[in-house]
Amino acid sequence: MRLAPFVCAIGLMSGGAMASPIDAAFRDFVALQGEWTCHGVFPASGKTIDSNVRFALDLDGKALVKHHDDTSAPALYHALEAWGFDAKNQRYNATILDSFGGARLFSSAGWADGRLVWSSAADVKPAQRFTYVREGQDGLRIDWELERDGAFVIGDTLHCSRRSSSQ
Repeated sequence: MRLAPFVCAIGLMSGGAMASPIDAAFRDFVALQGEWTCHGVFPASGKTIDSNVRFALDLDGKALVKHHDDTSAPALYHALEAWGFDAKNQRYNATILDSFGGARLFSSAGWADGRLVWSSAADVKPAQRFTYVREGQDGLRIDWELERDGAFVIGDTLHCSRRSSSQ
């Protein structure tokens, strides 16, 4: 809810009207918009990874689209995600399409205590989670976890920094 004054201020600075209204369900996602540079590690192997992530509101502020592009080996993963709000069930849903031909469904209750946890649908095997953790105003950590032997383990962790508009 702390973002509401920020969203209103942007509207006032642009002459009182925003280009497209932000749906109330996505006000907490406004701060993600933009481009991020990420550096991370696969804990099991110790190998590092670099990625670019881009978030943009779409559908008149009723959805968020995320592009994820790995920029270094060992994994050259690319994904397009669409996040939406299911008002009937009071949860967020995400569809992730990736360069390996996958299409996975996730759901989330939304941001709580600076964390956003996406849990995979029952038919995703092994079960997976993506956890987004705010790290200050211009930092974001993304953990990808998968289920092994009944417990979740970290597949990879990315620490992301917002790219300035001059980069």
